Amino acid sequence: MIDHLSLGTRHYADAVAFYSRVLAPLGLQLLRDTGSEAAFGTPERWCFFLYPVPADEAVAARGAHVAFGAPDRIAVAATHEVALAAAARDIFTPRTRPDISETYFGAMFHDLDGHRIEVLTNA
Repeated sequence: MIDHLSLGTRHYADAVAFYSRVLAPLGLQLLRDTGSEAAFGTPERWCFFLYPVPADEAVAARGAHVAFGAPDRIAVAATHEVALAAAARDIFTPRTRPDISETYFGAMFHDLDGHRIEVLTNA
């Protein structure tokens, strides 16, 4: 089981602001920002971190993506909407995916650094 995930960003301040908005519909919040690390999650569980990366270093790996679980379809749609309003690039809009499972409902977008971010529910 994965305990937490860290991503590098070339746009640290903008990425912290982006994820502060995008993760809010999922009940996750910015818990600490030292300027060299931003931690997101709930007070009980810190689960997502951002770190600054120099402009000449790669931050997104081809084929890799991060998937966040949502409590329901409303949260999936809200997260996707907030992400696009905050300059994310759409990959696919909120929808069912019977090719994945009968209960899957999700969306995917690229964040400011090109990371593929998915948000989904099976509720």
